[in-house]
Amino acid sequence: MTDAIGGLVPLERTASGHHQIHLWGFMGCGKSTVGKLVARALVWNYIDLDALVARHTGRSVREIFAEESEDAFRRYESHALKQALQKPRTVVALGGGTPTQPDNRMVASGRAFSVWLRVGFEACVDRTAAATSRPLLDDLEAARQLFRERTAHYAHADATVDGEQAPEAVAAALVAQVRGEAS
Repeated sequence: MTDAIGGLVPLERTASGHHQIHLWGFMGCGKSTVGKLVARALVWNYIDLDALVARHTGRSVREIFAEESEDAFRRYESHALKQALQKPRTVVALGGGTPTQPDNRMVASGRAFSVWLRVGFEACVDRTAAATSRPLLDDLEAARQLFRERTAHYAHADATVDGEQAPEAVAAALVAQVRGEAS
């Protein structure tokens, strides 16, 4: 959307009245890439929750897992989510496990429009093949099981977008949905 001068006009809230959009999905589904595109299109802020945790702790996700535990990471993640929720007009790329935690879903419920970027397991693995920062992908069979478990949680998102398309197409579909142009 543009104003009379041709500049972008920021969307104040989604068609459903939310001030944030939370992107859900497994590692490699495109949350970060699509999130930046959506934020730019809506003239909103963008936050990558894993990056926020890393900035606050001074350590990467892999380091937190190795030095402490996944449980410790989840505590940091929940704290970062609560901080992120304070920022209006923000697209947040959640970590793959963030929406699997009931407390996180409860905290964000009613405050954020959640969108599952649905991508198949093989596509996620292909997209993250070069990543060394994904500790949960070290064992592919365990990762496949984790994918199945998380998919059941992701299905509770407010909306689902096919994430198998090019990032620009995924972002366009999502923007249309939050502007109320599509259902």
